[in-house]
Amino acid sequence: MPVSAADAFRATEARVRASYGLEVREQWIDVADPAVRVRVQVSGEGPPVVFLNGVGCPGMGMAPLVERIAGCQVLIVDLPGHGLAPAYPWSGPPVRELAVGVLSGLLDGLGLPSASLVANSLGGMFALWLALDASDRVPSIVVVGEPGIAFPGARGNAVMGALTTPGLGRLAQWGMTRPAPRRSVRNGLAQIMGQAAAAHMSDDLVDLYAMSLRIPGQAASFRSLLRRLLRGRQPRPENVLTDAELDRLGRPLFFVWGTDDALLSPQDGAASVQKIHGAGLEVVPGGHTPWFDDIERCAELVQLGLTA
Repeated sequence: MPVSAADAFRATEARVRASYGLEVREQWIDVADPAVRVRVQVSGEGPPVVFLNGVGCPGMGMAPLVERIAGCQVLIVDLPGHGLAPAYPWSGPPVRELAVGVLSGLLDGLGLPSASLVANSLGGMFALWLALDASDRVPSIVVVGEPGIAFPGARGNAVMGALTTPGLGRLAQWGMTRPAPRRSVRNGLAQIMGQAAAAHMSDDLVDLYAMSLRIPGQAASFRSLLRRLLRGRQPRPENVLTDAELDRLGRPLFFVWGTDDALLSPQDGAASVQKIHGAGLEVVPGGHTPWFDDIERCAELVQLGLTA
């Protein structure tokens, strides 16, 4: 019998975990409002730290970083429509409301009144939205890479812009579901992560990113989410944090930002960070996923951000 896309993804994910020495137990959390299912892989013991994935990215893509975080119980999340978490249309209420509902329901399902968050890209934006709407649930946040399109000045890349366009977007979505040479996938990842990061990724990690969008429904879910976030390459205004909201975010909040982030440079993002009382910013070599560029420095800074 042919191997399903989900089974192929799971087998590749197991090799990625093994390569980083991660032993996990899988949990499935059913959230009531919105009605979604979230996948969590739990590793280690200690205070809980929830890792939130970027858009179109599997949670286990953060494995190189997770491996180096000590003294805590790590919960690696596949947000709805990512990795093995079932597809979700991201329709109905504002996406910001949906995101807060997903994360609040996730913490409820895990039995956690609160938890620190380590988040990349989309996950970082979701984390900031949760901190605004349910501040008591988020004692600290470390955002690695630019937080989606949460800050003024951020823009989607060309692929994101194409996916939000009628006609062209459907064709791009279809293309994501088709097998492609690993070299092509790596080159595509380089457009958002940077050439050095994409080159540093193992073959299994490259395959994992591609396979996650070949699971039935996931590419459509990815596109539907992007269309709620962007119009072309421009963020929809309701998704961008205002100065008043940035001012309300005061808490232990730490940004680890790559010098060459494709969505927003740290120089341009610093203006927003400075409006958050007590927030820290460290600029590191790399792009939107800087742990693939300099894992030792990124892990050191994430650990610092969690203990600050």
